[in-house]
Amino acid sequence: MRLRCLPRLENGMSVGFLGVIVCAALSIVGCGKSDRMEGELEVYPVTGVVTFSGQQIPDATLVLHPVTPPADGKPFYSPRAIVGPDGAFEFTTYRKGDGAPPGEYNVAFSWLGPLEGLDEDEQDLLPEQMPRRLTRPETSGITITVKEGVNELDEITLK
Repeated sequence: MRLRCLPRLENGMSVGFLGVIVCAALSIVGCGKSDRMEGELEVYPVTGVVTFSGQQIPDATLVLHPVTPPADGKPFYSPRAIVGPDGAFEFTTYRKGDGAPPGEYNVAFSWLGPLEGLDEDEQDLLPEQMPRRLTRPETSGITITVKEGVNELDEITLK
């Protein structure tokens, strides 16, 4: 049985080895690019602290709704945040903690109480703890502006 060798270039390098080098180089080319997927908007970090009637509201949810919805017909993913035990939150649009697109937003709030130790079925049975006006972006009275760069919001105090 005779093995057939790949042809060699003038410098002695085999064509197969050259193919490996080209593939490796092409795979590295994309490494310096943004990890945004096609259609994703640029987002900027948005963090803050929220309290309700002077108390921390762990596991509360904040959802941003654009004051002026996008007119281009493209889908818009509403940035969301889950409040930690210390009242702190960070918004997520596409990936955990990535932030929100720049713009002006009305904020909607939801809080079922602390969820630690409860399974999903138990959580589904909990009643909303927030007044109805705070659960709707158009009536919450809370508006925030996200700018390019890091956004550290003033404390949000709900009553």
